[in-house]
Amino acid sequence: MPLPSGILQAWHYTPAAAAHTLVLPDGCRDLILRATPGQAPQWLVSALADTAYGVASAAGESFWGYRFHPGAMIDEAALLKSLHDHRLSEAHDALPLMDEFVRLDGRVTEALQSLSDTPQVAKAARHLGVSERSLQRLVLAATGRSPGYWKGLARIRRAALALSSVAPLAAIAADHGYADQAHMSREFKRWFDLSPSRFQASAELLRVVAETGYG
Repeated sequence: MPLPSGILQAWHYTPAAAAHTLVLPDGCRDLILRATPGQAPQWLVSALADTAYGVASAAGESFWGYRFHPGAMIDEAALLKSLHDHRLSEAHDALPLMDEFVRLDGRVTEALQSLSDTPQVAKAARHLGVSERSLQRLVLAATGRSPGYWKGLARIRRAALALSSVAPLAAIAADHGYADQAHMSREFKRWFDLSPSRFQASAELLRVVAETGYG
């Protein structure tokens, strides 16, 4: 079954043993089905992350998820109620409900793309032909986050992607618009709770940040 327009990616995760997984902010929210042995399956919609956070999982647990596009507008309460009322326990059974409870606003999609592509919020607003205040209202109403949040997230994710190269950290900081390496390090701590060097040393984090997301 093709994915509805609001969904960016389908995923599945089953740890081989008890695990503690670091989830990185990627500008997306997910509909998740968590299946724990001996318990009823649980549906949830993840929050839009402001910083990295950990998720503990037990051996034998399985997670199925649908990642929504950045800026997707989700009627979370109605979606979860419908899943509960229909007693759905298979992830693919949720797909027919997505078009009813998840939508994309072209204006928001264009605004987030412009914020990702341009170096300053003011330039993004000019590119869109709106005032900064109008851009602020549109993005905040649709996502609950300011244009500055999206601009900062796009930049830190791109800097994190660049850590897979052999470039010095100072050069990566300069290439991505940070005042200096110390500035970039503070932003890594703020978004990922890790220093750039610790992030760079983790092949798993480098893999995760290269996956689908904002930026």
